[in-house]
Amino acid sequence: MEKDPSDYTVTQESVLKLIQEQKRMNREMIAELEQIHGPFPISHDIQYIKVLLDSSNTHIVQDLMSVSKQLCNCGKHIIHYN
Repeated sequence: MEKDPSDYTVTQESVLKLIQEQKRMNREMIAELEQIHGPFPISHDIQYIKVLLDSSNTHIVQDLMSVSKQLCNCGKHIIHYN
């Protein structure tokens, strides 16, 4: 039985899992983009997308780590969605 997403408690462990999942997805997307070899306009766009993915990954991971630290400082459960 699936967990109801409206009844979800955010824990440090769940945030760390999100960090790992985000990093994995970005690595996979970058690896797929690196397999594409096209002419200049396409190759330039692909390089730009890779930079955006890397940058967004950095910002997302930093934000999730911040949330994780807040969870650690406040106890394991601070956010509960109903």
